[in-house]
Amino acid sequence: MAPQTVLITGCSSGIGLATAVMLAKDKQSRFKVYATMRNLNSKTKLEEAVGNTLNKTLLIRELDVTKDSTIKSVVDEILRDNGRIDVLVNNAGYMGLDAIDQKSLEWCQKMMDTDYWGVVRVTRAVLPAMKTQKSGRIICVTSMAGIRAVPFFATYSSAKFAVEGFCESMAPMLRDGYNIRVSIVEPGPVQTELITEVMGQPVEEQAEDFPPILKESCIEGLKHLMANDFAVIQGADEIAKVHMDIILSENPHLRYQTSEALTKMAAEKLRDPTTDFLLNVLRK
Repeated sequence: MAPQTVLITGCSSGIGLATAVMLAKDKQSRFKVYATMRNLNSKTKLEEAVGNTLNKTLLIRELDVTKDSTIKSVVDEILRDNGRIDVLVNNAGYMGLDAIDQKSLEWCQKMMDTDYWGVVRVTRAVLPAMKTQKSGRIICVTSMAGIRAVPFFATYSSAKFAVEGFCESMAPMLRDGYNIRVSIVEPGPVQTELITEVMGQPVEEQAEDFPPILKESCIEGLKHLMANDFAVIQGADEIAKVHMDIILSENPHLRYQTSEALTKMAAEKLRDPTTDFLLNVLRK
């Protein structure tokens, strides 16, 4: 049986890298992974991690989710060489502190262009092939910030909410009409270069230009979050394992929280943390 072809965005580090490596090193050789990143100058860490599977079960390609030409190039290559695309993992994204109105609209739009519109672009690029083959898995990495917004991260939370809505809207039709399954993965803090970059910088420095009231609220609020909600940080490999389980599942859920603590947080807002009931909104 031919291996499943998997396209993953944002593989230079963190969750994307961990997922690409885990699938590429699968002992049963069930996957052929196209691990992509915006800048190939950042591929060294992935090359080292994937070892002798490089250019065998894992191929590294350049893909910028804000540029249609790079998306089309990779998708065309996969289809030309394999005839199908079995799995898409929308993982590329970044976060930043904006505290509602302390960053320019241009800054906010740039984040949305990657974190939300990037997901839309890549999903649209793979859908024609998946619809033709009447099968596929689309996994979108959001965040608990897509269920419960994080104070002072308004644009990031908004982007994740948007991805959640995009997935929730298309999941029933794609499942019932084309046998394409959509799943949302909602991690909390994950020990990656991204979280280190954002949370490793002292809050006082990040908020130094904020007006006094907002600055004080931001400093105290983020210290509280880091001491409580961010106190338990998962490893990227834990999230990668969730992705593998979704791909291999015969009947994957619509939503996955990546730890028991996060499921409890989601349950405070959602009556069914898997939200599978939403998949049946088109059925009487």
